[in-house]
Amino acid sequence: MRYIIKALTSMALALAVIVGVGASPAFAESYASYDIYETNGTKHARVWGTITWKSWNSFNIAKANISDLACDSQPVFWYIDVDYRWTGTKRFHNAGCNTSTYWSNVGASDIEGIRTIVIYVCRDTFIPECDSKAFSNPLR
Repeated sequence: MRYIIKALTSMALALAVIVGVGASPAFAESYASYDIYETNGTKHARVWGTITWKSWNSFNIAKANISDLACDSQPVFWYIDVDYRWTGTKRFHNAGCNTSTYWSNVGASDIEGIRTIVIYVCRDTFIPECDSKAFSNPLR
């Protein structure tokens, strides 16, 4: 009887490992919405979307939106700074007053990991006027 119980226990343990009972996932995604305005007395530009934190070292934004809210003939742009170490591409929108556009699948990964990203939205003047918001990686 003792051998049967031991065999059943071993089989149950093996089945739990195969099925994943009690196992934690390798990683879980985390989401953060953002909505940022560039204002200098007036709202000139807006960026919005959802950050998907994929892991401790990567994120993705499935649809990154920008709107030009001012009728001032100035382009607007946005970009991302990663851990104050490196900056992503500046993405410009030049269509003018009350127009919007978007970019698909904007993201990055870094072998050193990502602690924080800062999303900037700017009005393209002689000295760009920008506002920003920082987002911490919850998977670190």
